[in-house]
This record gives sequence, structure tokens and C-alpha cells, in this order.
Amino acid sequence: MHLERPLRRVRPISLTPLVDVIFLLLLFFMLTSTFTRFAHLEIGAPPGVGGTGAPPEAILSLAGESLRLNGQTLNIEDLTAHGGRLVEETGAESLLVLVRGSTSTQQLVAVLDVLRAVSGLTVTVAR
Repeated sequence: MHLERPLRRVRPISLTPLVDVIFLLLLFFMLTSTFTRFAHLEIGAPPGVGGTGAPPEAILSLAGESLRLNGQTLNIEDLTAHGGRLVEETGAESLLVLVRGSTSTQQLVAVLDVLRAVSGLTVTVAR
């Protein structure tokens, strides 16, 4: 006795949900990625906290809007010139930036950005 099985119809698979999932993944990755590059500031740790090297040869005190380089008050615009003179005249290679009072992160980054232009100067930040 020979029995014939009824043929099962194979339903085609719908690709619409797959396209939706791929679109959502693409949208997620595009929105969570960044396309801008951020500047890199090299900051060393002070010697007393596990940093390496000798004690700093110059100290820049940053308290709010006030800047004092080795006790001398100056503006941020004059900082590059004073830093260059410090390196050329005294041979200083390291500078310690002491952050005091209500100094904002933006003020610290602005000072570090100016000091980065002074060649031959290693900058260390301490609080």
C-alpha cells in the first residue's frame, strides 16, 4: 500500500523585519559614534604623588582668573612670553601648575593650551 503524503507548501520568508532591524542598528551606531577629534593635552603627575622626575623649577599658581608665575602676577596673554623667557633665561624644563580656589576646568585647559606652545617645558598639574 502506497500512501502519498500531501506536499507542504513552503512559505517564502519575509525580509521586511530583517531590513527594519538592520536600519535600527545602523541608526543606533550612527547616533552613538563621534566624528570629531578632541585635542590631547599631556599632563604629568607631581613627584610627591608617584610622578617621576625632579621637583619643578617654576610654579604657576592658578586661582580663578588670577595667574601668578613664581609670585609675579600676569595675564594669560603674557603667559607664552613669560614661559619662553623662563625656559631661555633660567633653563627651566619643568613647570608645576597649582590649581587653587574656584578655578574652572575651562580656565585650566586654556592655561594648559597656552603652555603647550612653549617648547622645552614639561607641565605638571597639582591641586
